[in-house]
Amino acid sequence: MGIFNLRREIVVVTVISHTSLPSNLVGRKKAFTLREEAGDLRPPWLENQVASHARQVLDGGMFKVVSLHNPFKPEEKATVMIEPYLPPCDLIILGGGHIALPLASVGRLLGYHVTVVDDRPEFIAAERVPSADRGVFCSFDHIEEHIDFGPGSSVVIVTRGHLHDLDCLRKVLKHNVAYIGMIGSRRKVNMAKEELLAQGFDRRLIDSVHMPVGLDIGAQTPEEIAVSIGAELIKVRRGGSALSLKEGCTTGEKRLDTGEMPKAADLDILQKAVKAACDNVPAAMATIVRTKGSTPRKAGARMLVYGDGRICGTIGGGSGEFEIRMQALNVINDFVPVLHVIAMDAEKAAGEGMICGGSMEVFIEPVRALAGIFH
Repeated sequence: MGIFNLRREIVVVTVISHTSLPSNLVGRKKAFTLREEAGDLRPPWLENQVASHARQVLDGGMFKVVSLHNPFKPEEKATVMIEPYLPPCDLIILGGGHIALPLASVGRLLGYHVTVVDDRPEFIAAERVPSADRGVFCSFDHIEEHIDFGPGSSVVIVTRGHLHDLDCLRKVLKHNVAYIGMIGSRRKVNMAKEELLAQGFDRRLIDSVHMPVGLDIGAQTPEEIAVSIGAELIKVRRGGSALSLKEGCTTGEKRLDTGEMPKAADLDILQKAVKAACDNVPAAMATIVRTKGSTPRKAGARMLVYGDGRICGTIGGGSGEFEIRMQALNVINDFVPVLHVIAMDAEKAAGEGMICGGSMEVFIEPVRALAGIFH
């Protein structure tokens, strides 16, 4: 019957103990797929109960051990182990920008087979997204020619500058997939829903899309957003009561941009800055003090720039970071702190992998000021 093709969903049931049943029943197995079964677990009452539990495990994917008994002869009991052998679920990330990098890592950690799709080959290169199992370079207009969307697929739409989000969503909605998430503001989400309704999509289908994507944990940085999306994927797979962003999308609340959580790397950068100050090594500290819109790093992120051009830490990479490095060299030469604003329109942001444009205010100061307060 081909039941043991490991590319299919299989559940194997094994009797591990029993009471008042034939001794040769221990170790006996039966296997189930969605449509077929193989093996023998007689008596019939055991067969029937095992089949019911096996179907549940096929749906939920959770290993379990259950104790069963004959409803007509309660003394006849059996304990069975139910093991799912399921092909890895697919996480398909449409868009290879800043969110795709940590999201691919989160997806790998959660056991997904991760695919990243982008129409820029450098954004799906293995050295850039090492956690991805597969990188697909293609136009977003032709994703259905390259991606097999199926019941085990979870799809997250985060294309650059939102340029292709709605087009991708229209295509994915035609397929029976496990999860669809799309990033976006409340305004963008509402506009997308109205447009899809006008194009004839069923409201219930539209409402099934997780947009804005992720659990409501106040995520701001790409890493935090990736964790938020990963948490929502777990909620959908396993069940849970945590509030999704799409469920709180109409509350009207506006979150403060509170910046990044402290990281161990921050202390390392500070220690290096203090050492440079004490050793009279030319250097400047660049710290993001305020952000607006989509930026790769948030307030509190810092970078140390040495006079010879070396850096420690990052404020997000790309042309924005290069611009700050040049300003920092000026600060090192002039010994005058500056507050520098980096503004990125949607086109420039998209070129660097961000979802949409934003701005950062970065305070750049010579490190020598640190020598007076740290020893």
